Amino acid sequence: MISFLRGEVAFTGPGYVVLDVHGVGYHVLMPDGAAASLVHGVDVQVFTHLQVREDGVSLYGFLSAEERDWFGLLLRVSGVGPRSALQILSHIQWDAFASAVLAQDSDVLCQLPGVGKKTAQRLILELRDKVRRIPHEVSQAQRVSGDVHSSAGGGSSALAWQVVEALVGLGYNEKQATEVVRQVEAEIGLEDLGASLRACLKQLAKPVYLS
Repeated sequence: MISFLRGEVAFTGPGYVVLDVHGVGYHVLMPDGAAASLVHGVDVQVFTHLQVREDGVSLYGFLSAEERDWFGLLLRVSGVGPRSALQILSHIQWDAFASAVLAQDSDVLCQLPGVGKKTAQRLILELRDKVRRIPHEVSQAQRVSGDVHSSAGGGSSALAWQVVEALVGLGYNEKQATEVVRQVEAEIGLEDLGASLRACLKQLAKPVYLS
């Protein structure tokens, strides 16, 4: 089992990254936003899920262990395969997904690619008890990021937490990550994971953050 990879971003493309780990290139499938946020030549840690089938072996990667665990939960739902699970995670923040499952809101779930009414019902039926045992991720986001987005609502808090996690995965400490996310939010706002991460990296490149 491969739990995570740490290496240099060699290539990126729609929904994938190639990580150079000590001279070995690992092709890792990722949610679209996560793959787009990675910067060529930068070291990154990716939490992975290894899928072994008769027709091949695939490696799926995520910027946080929690998102990888959500991916594993989705795979336990009948009718949901790895690519479908990636599509779901590419189009909705997973705290919003959990809220929809708990609220039994099939209309929200049916807006996701590849999710019809029957699949939405299965997601609710098979995941609602599991979701109840997982702490609400918005509160975790506020705890990690120092509640930098408490006035912006739960979705923004979840995005802030994802940006902080991505920066920590790139090697920055939690304090640096939290401070730069707060600054970027105040100056230009957080639009999506890729754009927000690039803006934070630009700020972190300035001398004031090197101390």
